Amino acid sequence: MNWSDYLKIAGIAAAVAAILVPVISRLCLRYGILDMPGQHKRHRFPTPNLGGIGIFLGFWAAVLFSLYHYPGLATELHDVLYYVVAGGVIIFIVGLVDDLSRLSATVKLISQFIAGMILYLGGLKITFLFVPFVGPIQLGFLSLPITLLWIIGVTNSINLIDGLDGLAAGVSAIAALAILFVGIFFQLYTVMTFTCAIIGACLAFLYFNHYPAKIFMGDNGSLFLGYLFAVISILFPIKSYTTAAVFVPMVALGVPILETVVTFIRRTASGGKFYRADNRHLFHYLAASGLSKSQVVWLFYLVSAAFAISSAAMCIFDRRLVFTILTVFMVVIFGLLLKFQITPKRHRENHLP
Repeated sequence: MNWSDYLKIAGIAAAVAAILVPVISRLCLRYGILDMPGQHKRHRFPTPNLGGIGIFLGFWAAVLFSLYHYPGLATELHDVLYYVVAGGVIIFIVGLVDDLSRLSATVKLISQFIAGMILYLGGLKITFLFVPFVGPIQLGFLSLPITLLWIIGVTNSINLIDGLDGLAAGVSAIAALAILFVGIFFQLYTVMTFTCAIIGACLAFLYFNHYPAKIFMGDNGSLFLGYLFAVISILFPIKSYTTAAVFVPMVALGVPILETVVTFIRRTASGGKFYRADNRHLFHYLAASGLSKSQVVWLFYLVSAAFAISSAAMCIFDRRLVFTILTVFMVVIFGLLLKFQITPKRHRENHLP
């Protein structure tokens, strides 16, 4: 595979998504399938919310094309493809049903648990943890619960940042681009194909989803993207037993993972249910500080790009130096987040919905 192949895969995903998304938008408007304003949502007008269908079909169209044209991919995916497809279909359908009729959080978590079990039984599992400066630690019987927690956490990570126009699609494309670079470095055909397809589908969708958005991806799209990143992140340590391979997906997904961790801690510490939606996400606090929606989105893009560059740098430069710089960067980010969270209460109340 070369650069022309990567462009072909991304182009097919983009073309399918670009054709389907406006059709889906018109159908949603015709049949009243709309995301209504209110509660913790920031949009002001009813908006079609099944754009994830275009991402889902665009992604798989690109993968099918790749399976036919690149024998190396078919060989690499031979043992796990059906498990990946089965789990992805479950996640997508449950997200789609949730967008149409609102499912309980319990049902969604059970579906993600089932998808995780399917991947685990198919051999996609986390068998060790890599501790910086220590080395790999075998998990043994802890492999199953840690694998399931990781899959569920990453699957929901994109959904948690899908609160502003263009945010989830843009951050996903940036993270996928970083993982693509490292996939090329390690010659991982599945990783290269999946990330190219994600980039193409997300960029095409972003054309319709940037502010002011004409359509949302919905849970069907955000959960499916999160699921794909979970699959990709597990493929790395399986295919390449190195420090860089283990940490690249985690660092590339720094923004959604950070949002997931902060959200879980905040909701749990406040005595609430960690799965209950609210309007206290990081982008809400940034908006409360006086930034416009577009400025908040671009700030997230820049932070995501910094994480992406850090993940790629692990394959090129001294890893200890990269970890040190990344640690300093994280301290700065947390400092900024703290600044926004201690914004005077009156000011927040005037801006948060």
